[in-house]
Formats: sequence, C-alpha cells, structure tokens
Amino acid sequence: MPDHFCVSRQTAEDFMRLFVNRLAYGIQRTKPLEDGTIPYYLAREWETKEPKPLQTDVLRMHLNGDVTISLYAINPVTQSSKWVAIDADFDGSLEALFRLQWELRQDGVDAALEQSRRGGHLWIFGEKPMPAFQCRIYIYNLALRLGVPVKGGGLKEGIEVFPRQDQIKDGDYGNAIRGPLGVHRKSNRRYWFYEAAPTPEAQLAYLQGLKKLTAAELDTLTQGMTLPQAYRPPEPTAYVSRSPVSGSREFRILDYVETTGKQDSRNWKAQCPSCAQGGRDRARNNLGIKISDPRFYVCRAGCTKEDIRAALGQPIRKSVMA
Repeated sequence: MPDHFCVSRQTAEDFMRLFVNRLAYGIQRTKPLEDGTIPYYLAREWETKEPKPLQTDVLRMHLNGDVTISLYAINPVTQSSKWVAIDADFDGSLEALFRLQWELRQDGVDAALEQSRRGGHLWIFGEKPMPAFQCRIYIYNLALRLGVPVKGGGLKEGIEVFPRQDQIKDGDYGNAIRGPLGVHRKSNRRYWFYEAAPTPEAQLAYLQGLKKLTAAELDTLTQGMTLPQAYRPPEPTAYVSRSPVSGSREFRILDYVETTGKQDSRNWKAQCPSCAQGGRDRARNNLGIKISDPRFYVCRAGCTKEDIRAALGQPIRKSVMA
C-alpha cells in the first residue's frame, strides 16, 4: 500500500502555484473497468454538469492519497502553460529522458525527472506561463536533434510532449496528464521525482528550488525555429457533399442532431441518439462528428451506425441482391 500523508493547506497551495494552470481537472477512477483500464473523467458539478473548479481541499486529497487527479496543460484564455512535461514509456525511454535532461542543462534549462509506471516524465517550469506553441517548438526540435523519437509523424512510439496542442478553443481542454506526487490507481503506487526525499513537502521544496525558464530565454532558444512539418496539425479541408444516388437525398447526421458547441481539433460533439433512447449520454457528448467531413460519425459508447440511424427513424437501407 502507498504511504498516506496529511499535508497542510500551505503544501497544497505550493502544488497549485507550480502545476495548476487552469481550474478544470480530471479524477481517476478508484476501480478498473472490465477491460482493466482505470480512466480519468472530467470533474463536473453534480447538478449543472459544468466543470468543477479545482480547489485546495481536492489538492490536499490528491497529495494525501485519497484521490488521484489529472491536470490540463493549456489555459485557453492565454494559450499558455506553466510547464512542459515530456512523457516517455517506450523501450529505452529513461535513457532518452536523461539525454534530454542533460542537453536542457547545456541550454541553461533545469528539468526534473519524475518516475512513472512504465518510464518517466521530465518537467520544465516557466517563471510565468509560456506560450504552448513555443514550448512545443523548442522540445520537438531538441528531441529530433538528439535523435530521440517523438510519437506521431509516422512513429507509433516515442516521447509525448504536454501541452499536446499549440492552442485550444474556449471550452476545450486538450490532453491531461496525471498530477505528480499522487497515487497511480493502476499500480497503487506513488511515483516521485528522483532528486528529493519521498514526501510531498520535500518534493515540492526541490521543485520550487529549480531555475524557472523565462520568456526571454524561451524566445532565444526558439529563434528561427518552427514546429517540424511532420508534427504540424493537418490543414482543415472543406466538406464536399456527394451527389445523391438515384434522386435520393444523402443522409446527413447534422440534419438530425444538435451539436453542443464543444469540439476537439477534429470533431464536433453531440448527444448520441441511440444512447439517448436508452436513457444515457446526459452529458450530450458521446457522438463525435468529423468536422471536415460530417458523413463520418462515431459513438464513443459503442453504438453502431445502424443503432444511431434506427434511433433517428432513418434506418440504413440494405441493398437487395438480384
């Protein structure tokens, strides 16, 4: 069993200043799903279903070991992040993180190495929140110069850089990462930073003592750089409707559902008609509809297209063999 702590409000506030860039957060389940995963869910208010703001008491529970939270990197108001986290969980990942840490030091950048279940996380902290796009430009170019693989761009394995996006829209969240110093429910362990004693207070004191990256330094480090072409998000393409077959009108899912106004980088969100018919999807976000071509849609709860069309009273017509 992991050690249980009873941290002070001051310790939780120290964690807040270092790691919390926006108040939305996720909570990890305490028990695994049937497939063995223990996912995180966006913390929401019970009645309104609006995102619940992260408070000091929740951070104390995280540090004590009562709950485990995840943190979002980008604040959509500023498109900036307080930190950069480099996640590595492939063969040879620790060696890659040590190489990155050493090279960062040559650039005058302190980075703290955190243990993880399958590898490690390397954290860099800004003196003030730093533009997400600039953080990503710096780390991607540094990694590729060192020959450290970066996931994406044709590679299935490699480091992942948080923030994962250059910017996000208001109401979006981007990708979250497990909050440091808490208990990982999959392994039932805490994962500490290597250079400090294994208590929340000692860990935070170590992190506070690290040199923080300034805006001027980041400007200098990224001067003349851009994000490598292979890792740039695809340019959006306009949707062109297919011609109707035999005079029939093409089925369009957007004629039958109302999007929530929230979307990720590729999909609109809407309530799944099949889920709704079964009394589910009260959050109205199970259905993802591809923005560039809304002929493509999928229910994250597993409803098939046949289920969705049937719930709309528009069953898919089966071709009749002659």
